[in-house]
Amino acid sequence: MPDETFRWVITGAVAISTLCILMMAVAAIAMYRVVSKVQARVDGIAERVDPIVDKVRKITDDNALNITTIVSSAAAVAVNAKDISEVAREQAHRFGEMGRDFTDRAKAQIARVDAAVDKTVDQVQVAGENVKVAVMKPVKEASGLIAGVKAAVASYTSNGRRPTMDHITQDEEMFI
Repeated sequence: MPDETFRWVITGAVAISTLCILMMAVAAIAMYRVVSKVQARVDGIAERVDPIVDKVRKITDDNALNITTIVSSAAAVAVNAKDISEVAREQAHRFGEMGRDFTDRAKAQIARVDAAVDKTVDQVQVAGENVKVAVMKPVKEASGLIAGVKAAVASYTSNGRRPTMDHITQDEEMFI
């Protein structure tokens, strides 16, 4: 590459570098202005926030003991609540088991009572049938014996006469 061309290339590069440096300077100045404005706003906000922070700091310092007490009490309450919850869960489980056991035992006892009642009812029915048979057999025999005696007396007193229709109907109604 000839010297003159080289010099023009270097001159162009220097010109471009200078232009870039100038643009960077302009950007830096613009950023300085923006940062200055932001800093002014932040300083204004800081001036308004500083009293609030001081008040919060004073309240926190004044109540540090109370806050510590409340936090420790809350921790103790949480531990107690956890313990109570565990005990309540265990008791509920025990009550559930007792309830199931009671229900099972009650069902078994009810089944036994039901079976005993059924057996008693059956025995009473059998005893009733036996009493009925035991009472009715002699009654029927006595009724038959009385009817025989009555027929014999009627036959003896009738002297060979036939009984009337009213008398026959009355005899039949007595046996029905």
